[in-house]
Amino acid sequence: MNGLLNFQKRDWHAWAAGIVAFIGLAVYFIQAVAFAHTTVSNLDEGAYLLKGYLFASGEYHPFESGIWTNKAPLSFLIPGYVQLLFGPGLRTGRYLAVFFGMMAVVGTWVAARRIGNRWLAAGAVWVFALSPMVIKMYSGGATQSTIACLLAWSLALSLGEKRPLWQLMLGGFFAGLMMTVRENTMPVLPLLAVYVFWQHGWKAAAGLLVSGLAIVAVVHAVYWPEILGLWYWLPLIQLPVDAAYSGGGANNWKPEISLDSRMLSIFQAVRFHFAPLFGGAVSLLLMPRPSSWKSRTDFRAALFLFLLFGGLLYMHAMASVARNYCVFCFTPYIAFFNVAGILFLVVAMKSWNWRPSIAVQILLIFGVLVVTSGMGYSAFEEIGDSLLNLPAPRMRDFRILPGFVTWWDILSNKFHINYNSALRYASAAFGLFAGALILLLFYLVWRRVRRDSSIKFGAFLASAFLALVLAISPVLHGSPAARDCSSDVIAANEQIGEHLRKVIPQGSLVYWGGGLSAAPLLYLPGVRIIPAQINNGYAFRSNGDTAELFKFGLWNEEMNREWKINADVFIIEGWRYSNWKQFFDPQQFDELARSPLGTSCLEGTSLRIFLRK
Repeated sequence: MNGLLNFQKRDWHAWAAGIVAFIGLAVYFIQAVAFAHTTVSNLDEGAYLLKGYLFASGEYHPFESGIWTNKAPLSFLIPGYVQLLFGPGLRTGRYLAVFFGMMAVVGTWVAARRIGNRWLAAGAVWVFALSPMVIKMYSGGATQSTIACLLAWSLALSLGEKRPLWQLMLGGFFAGLMMTVRENTMPVLPLLAVYVFWQHGWKAAAGLLVSGLAIVAVVHAVYWPEILGLWYWLPLIQLPVDAAYSGGGANNWKPEISLDSRMLSIFQAVRFHFAPLFGGAVSLLLMPRPSSWKSRTDFRAALFLFLLFGGLLYMHAMASVARNYCVFCFTPYIAFFNVAGILFLVVAMKSWNWRPSIAVQILLIFGVLVVTSGMGYSAFEEIGDSLLNLPAPRMRDFRILPGFVTWWDILSNKFHINYNSALRYASAAFGLFAGALILLLFYLVWRRVRRDSSIKFGAFLASAFLALVLAISPVLHGSPAARDCSSDVIAANEQIGEHLRKVIPQGSLVYWGGGLSAAPLLYLPGVRIIPAQINNGYAFRSNGDTAELFKFGLWNEEMNREWKINADVFIIEGWRYSNWKQFFDPQQFDELARSPLGTSCLEGTSLRIFLRK
């Protein structure tokens, strides 16, 4: 009888954890579909979808002259062939992204069940479900959700004990496939092979490595030698002459980013990827000695996941925060590999040292205050105005006077700082104040509930703070994770596409000035486009050699002048028209009917269409 009761108890726990995980997956799915329909299309999404369709349909080929293949070929070909099957456009591209995002969550759940337990796996699902900014990134037609899916299943098939050889080889295949989608995931395959050798032996590691390298070799053989140009960033790599751009010219995109903006990028990443970043840091501080882990399997998996997540984090921090080109790409970069950080937290939590030293506890307390201050600082655009306009008592010579002023009045009059700086300082101060209150509250709770000294305050604080922030993550993600539009962006672009097909003659050479995202061109079969325009100004090089630029899909002033002379149709975004007004001489151009609505809910995104007479 007792055995039956124990079985029923275990069975009930399994069902309950599964139901909690399923509800989390459903919550994720609902948000993902909503974001897919309401998010404004960006340059990257338009480029991946349009280039992918052009490649899959055979109109162009990767690394062909005239089109910039600036990422690994499968980043374009996967959405390209899916569009070839289901029809080109945002709907197909975004539904594919939603599918990959869902599969990334399921793969993370599978891996977390094996290296953690059912409830930790359910918690991993809810990390995604409570992260609207991550869901938003995973619901656009770029490559974040593709890589997250491949990484999640590569780890799900490889982590833990007694993995069948076919699963390890499939995991290696997925790791190799990642390199042919985004070359920045190159470290995954060799690190995974080392882990598998350590955990499963050399035969398993060899099988995994061979299956992963096979797909890499095939793709490189198909696009040799031009594909080598993607690896320019690797040290000790000598590129062939044909694979390296040598046309000179200057890239006009050279922003100067201040130190405080770099800090803003870092703490935005902490706010939006809290579980892998803060949870990973806590796990590192509470990591016990190897002999104190629950099992050697857990220790091996944790060390591998830490090195994988930490290595990729360092790489992408150096490529974003440490440079000027794309400082605020740090948050979307982490979305590629946050799965590894979440799984590191899952396996490490089981063996946390709940009695850390005084030094570690001080670091944990200090870390909480730094994180709350930093998250407040990174949210200055959402909370700064409200804070500065709070009433403050009037004072003179340390005496309180009648009436009130605002905190902005005090900061501007006493310290003479500008409004933007005041927003950031006030938000950081608010974060520090909130952190101090959290410290006090958790200390009082800890003093009240502890029965002995088995859990030190630092460890209790870190775990409780982690749980609290995860629970309120949707609030902390704030306006960046809000829906861009209340209207349906996919339906709007489809209506625009139908309008463009009606008014633009077949075979026309189209000049694209319709916005950063070239997605509307997906709805225009039978016309000729200028593929170098797909990446807009990011593909521009002033005064570069025209022939060399064309070879690599880039452009300059001379090429732009030629396009203006030869184009039959010009599509111009509404707010850009003022810069074109003099060009469209009524003696040379007829304006066709404008698009019935904008590409999004943003003002000025309707399209004006001009036909050369």
